[in-house]
Amino acid sequence: MTKEDPRHGLNRLAEVPDKRNPRGKRHPLSAILSLSVIAMMCGYRSYSAIAQWGRTYPPEFAKTLGFTHPKTPCASTLHYCFNDLDVVALEKTLSEWATDVFAATQEDDKNAVAIDGKTLCGSLTQDAQITHLLSVVTHQLGITLTQRPVSDKTNEIPIASRILEAFDVAGKVVTTDALLTQRSFCQDLCDAGADYVMPVKENHPTLLEDIRAVFESEHSDTRTSHPTKTGEQGHKELGARTGTCTTVEKDNGWLQTRTMTTSTLLIGTGYVDWPGLAQVYQYKTEREHTRTGEKSTMTQYGITSLTPECGSAERILMLRRGYWAIENLSHSTRDVLFDEDASQVRCGNGPQVMCALRNATISLLRTSGNTEIAYAFRYFAAKPKEALMLLGANIDN
Repeated sequence: MTKEDPRHGLNRLAEVPDKRNPRGKRHPLSAILSLSVIAMMCGYRSYSAIAQWGRTYPPEFAKTLGFTHPKTPCASTLHYCFNDLDVVALEKTLSEWATDVFAATQEDDKNAVAIDGKTLCGSLTQDAQITHLLSVVTHQLGITLTQRPVSDKTNEIPIASRILEAFDVAGKVVTTDALLTQRSFCQDLCDAGADYVMPVKENHPTLLEDIRAVFESEHSDTRTSHPTKTGEQGHKELGARTGTCTTVEKDNGWLQTRTMTTSTLLIGTGYVDWPGLAQVYQYKTEREHTRTGEKSTMTQYGITSLTPECGSAERILMLRRGYWAIENLSHSTRDVLFDEDASQVRCGNGPQVMCALRNATISLLRTSGNTEIAYAFRYFAAKPKEALMLLGANIDN
């Protein structure tokens, strides 16, 4: 790696402002943050484990991270430091770092990001306060570009619009769950120059029924403005464009057939007034167990601002499946491999700070080619010097 490698984060972590009282301050904040990331890369997850890592390895390792005191911080120091840390500045710094790292990757579709929230289960306090974070994650590698807390007094919907200000959303395609399928949020995306692919469920019953009708062979409605014929015949008569893509995969004894069908039948009729709407879709999944013959079918409907030229049925299918990266590559990874839900960090800004550092660690590992996080833990635990070098530390051979 060169000195300009965007993954080198030591200098970036030094940009986080340190608001601690200079009197009695023993360790630089940038060194504490760097130590935490390096320890997490080696599989150390908690305050006590991170502190143990710092005091287990040779003193020269700590010096390369910026420590000047003979002993690295103990668990209590991490506790008090993270509780009062300027988490807004930390998230901003890590977001800029993640964006630069992401720009240097070779993802197939760099414009696709997913937005979803996650509750840190172990952060529940005696006052019944619990940390819930809304995150923006890339589809292919699961890099968290930014995240924001959701207050107990609100929900994800208003925070979703505000989070668009935290990263460059222009030119990106945003995928969400049905909760964020809202007119105001879609309008904000269009105003910011972004596109969307979103499911429609019972929270919009009229829109759901309208889209479902598009993909039925015949449909009648007392409202005269609605096309009386849908299906293939209706598309031909009204000059609407449609597309279909089917994939078949075998996984763990299940044969899965996924079919994405897109349509422009509702566009331009004035019947559906939704910001930026260019196509509607039907996403059907059929599963059959190859041994027992057990079958199941799921059908989902949705909307997208991508035109048929930019959003073929094949791409919409890929984007809809890609949305689950936020669960499989980020949320689940933090739970299973970083013990996030089991973490007892619950005071002050500690839960969000630790989550932000986990995200940075995952991004650093994945962009360096370590897609198997558990394997990477074992590798860097055996070769901590390489972990230090990956973060940009200057280690003498």
